[in-house]
Amino acid sequence: MMSFFKLPPAFQINTIFFAGMAFLVMIFSSKVPSWTNFFVLYASMAVGQVFLSKIPNTPFISFIKNIYFPTFSVLVAFDTIGELVPLINPGDIDHILLELDYKILGFYPYLSLQQIQSPIITEIMQMSYCVYYIMPFTIGIYLLIKKDKTEFHRALFLLLLCYYLSYIGYILFPALGPRFILADGLKPLKGLLFAENINSFLNYLEGIKRDAFPSGHVAISLVVLHIMWKNSKKLFYIFLLPVTLLIASTVYCRYHYFVDVLGGFALTVVTLLIGNLYYNFWLVKNGSSFFKR
Repeated sequence: MMSFFKLPPAFQINTIFFAGMAFLVMIFSSKVPSWTNFFVLYASMAVGQVFLSKIPNTPFISFIKNIYFPTFSVLVAFDTIGELVPLINPGDIDHILLELDYKILGFYPYLSLQQIQSPIITEIMQMSYCVYYIMPFTIGIYLLIKKDKTEFHRALFLLLLCYYLSYIGYILFPALGPRFILADGLKPLKGLLFAENINSFLNYLEGIKRDAFPSGHVAISLVVLHIMWKNSKKLFYIFLLPVTLLIASTVYCRYHYFVDVLGGFALTVVTLLIGNLYYNFWLVKNGSSFFKR
């Protein structure tokens, strides 16, 4: 156990999350067909992470440890949880989120935004929504080039923590989002060039998943923006406007309810508070020279 807690926090959270998911599918085995397949996958990911962390570093192994395996882990978790949620918690809460939006705002924003809907705005919003997919890699590559391993592993830990907390949110609060629930009452979003193709591709790539609350797009983007502020003011100012538009696009493009966005802000705060507290504690126990070994 002591050896496990000497591992970098990103490796710890990866192991704990997948071990927890393996335990979860065991608990709900009566509701999950072929639950053993999920169990073997999750257990393999947890064991694989521990095994991988013990392999001495080479440039190739470091790439696998720090970039490939974390990215693969997030994708595996997202895809499989999308399959599990309707099985273990089938009660979608879209109607509750709709009601909360109206209570907070006094109107339904995805309906009201149709009044300003135009091809150019749709194009800008859809492109902005995609900034989420490049931000984690941008800050990761920057920190690697800077050769700041301590801050790189802090960023990796914070991002994995945020992803996995959002996935837990999807399990606890399953919701499809406005683009599915209100599809019959919304005018189609027409862009200028790529917007419709991007929307179709994302729908194909992600499928129909209960991944609305909290907004992972908002939370991850804000966490990365915070990391940029701490490490590169230049990157922060470059991405500040795109992230602002991204947050607006989550509602304009009907991916999220307004309350999902609020949930994304709350998730950002929780991630940064808990994540930085633990990472700083781990650094004190293991020393900042750990990554120079």
